Amino acid sequence: MITNIDTGEIALPDLQRPFVWDNSKVKELFDSLYKGLPVGMLILWKINESNNEFKPIGLDKKTTPSKLIIDGQQRLTALYSVITGSEIIDKNYKHKQIKIAYNPFDEIFEVQNVAIKNDPLWVSNITEIFQGNIFSFVNEFINNLKEKRPDFEFDEMKVQENISSLKTLESSYQISAIELASSLDPEEVSEIFVRINSTGKALNQSDFIFTLMSLYWPEGKDSFENFSYESKLPAEIGNTSFNVINEEPTNENLLRSTVSYSFLRGRLRYAYLILKGRDLENKTTTEDERVKNFEILKEGAKEVLSLVNWHDFISIIQASGFVNENMIGSKNALYQTYALYLLGRVKYGLKHNELKSIIAKWFVFSILTRRYTSSPESIIEQELSNFRENDNLLEYLEGIIASELTNDFWEVTLPQRLKSSRSNPAEFTYIASKIFEDNNILFSEIKLKDYLSPLINSPKRQVERHHIFPKNYLKSELKLKQVDFNQIANMIYIDYHVNIRISDMPPYEYWDVVLDECSDNTREFVKENYTEAYDLPVEFWKMDYFDFLDKRRKLMAESIRKYFEKL
Repeated sequence: MITNIDTGEIALPDLQRPFVWDNSKVKELFDSLYKGLPVGMLILWKINESNNEFKPIGLDKKTTPSKLIIDGQQRLTALYSVITGSEIIDKNYKHKQIKIAYNPFDEIFEVQNVAIKNDPLWVSNITEIFQGNIFSFVNEFINNLKEKRPDFEFDEMKVQENISSLKTLESSYQISAIELASSLDPEEVSEIFVRINSTGKALNQSDFIFTLMSLYWPEGKDSFENFSYESKLPAEIGNTSFNVINEEPTNENLLRSTVSYSFLRGRLRYAYLILKGRDLENKTTTEDERVKNFEILKEGAKEVLSLVNWHDFISIIQASGFVNENMIGSKNALYQTYALYLLGRVKYGLKHNELKSIIAKWFVFSILTRRYTSSPESIIEQELSNFRENDNLLEYLEGIIASELTNDFWEVTLPQRLKSSRSNPAEFTYIASKIFEDNNILFSEIKLKDYLSPLINSPKRQVERHHIFPKNYLKSELKLKQVDFNQIANMIYIDYHVNIRISDMPPYEYWDVVLDECSDNTREFVKENYTEAYDLPVEFWKMDYFDFLDKRRKLMAESIRKYFEKL
């Protein structure tokens, strides 16, 4: 079977997932094979020569395949890579060679590491056994062991037998397989694939849709993958999806935006049915409907994958203070907001400048209220249903925002959400508000946005999150627990060297000391603006710690409110 894979006679259908196993699973596979344990059944599809929608397992496509792997991709890819020493392409589109080690004395397998590589008791990469002359390999292994470990006693014949047993796996181990007839059409094979995988590592609705795309629009699926891949690295030439906040969309992220924009649907299950040719109102399925809906999908994907649209949208997110994708706790919020941006820009003909404010507000509102955290598909479905008849995007979004961001939210709910020792959307929105205001870090002339930007190369320890009331002081003097001293309201960004200078001093000791060591401009600014710029209560260093937390949460919430109103 390995020979058939190597020549390209057996290949992967485009509907299959990339290689996603980690090396430990490959190690377990070889351990099972070596011990003669069952490793599951394969399902292959015998195809006609006219079928071109496939991917070879290795990096070189050699011939038109006669069979495609419908179930068992991960196992066969692992076997192929290790036995032939060939690189494969993993889920991150990177070339990868899997290296598994074998100990012929204990007859165990491990993932290769530095210690094993330097240990003469191990075959550090079993590919060498499969690819070389077995007798030469065994002799070289034994001679090397004798040279490096002359004190180690072992049975040479046993070592040779064990290594030879491993070598025979490539030709002797039988894997059971079912072969599907070539008379099956791609739709039927797709259904079998879905059913098989739903009983194992379950596919989600996006997998079902990408399966259909592989059958009816494979170049579209490739476009999603290329867009996702190119977002990971700066382009050497030309413009790509790589962006200033280092956001790396997955295929599913992009698909969700496309479905929302194209069909005004939030549930991917509905989109799957639509792309199969289902008329959701008449409850009929036809080929004409399928063709029509795929054309709609193609038009939508063109807008979602437009580099102009993408970078214009990302610029709105960056300008709102979310300068780093790590600050965005909800990808649903980001990609649904992208869909709404496209609706406004393309379908309703609004200009970018007309959309900037409402899109920024909607994104921040969605993050702050955790709008898409619970039952996101239901919320998006209901949200988009309003645009099937109503095209007043701005009015609708503004109405929802006004109905939820009430005085009670700003004055009661938000301060409560800041009452936490864990990072959460409220904290990241607060940080965004300070970036939006172009704030310096406390006691410094370093801009907060410069430190948090993923594109700025600076030592990571230049700036740190600092306990305003130092944790060791709170532990020793007030006997407080971690949940108390790690409160969001007790944290602020300061210069690394200032943090060292403060050490465990309480605020009433370090405040004047640190200020005296600042530059004249920084000292005057902090003295006059520490409450407005950093939301530190007036003379907070004299306050009871818990009173300080309560007052600062309210100041932080009010700061977020002012920021939101400026967007």
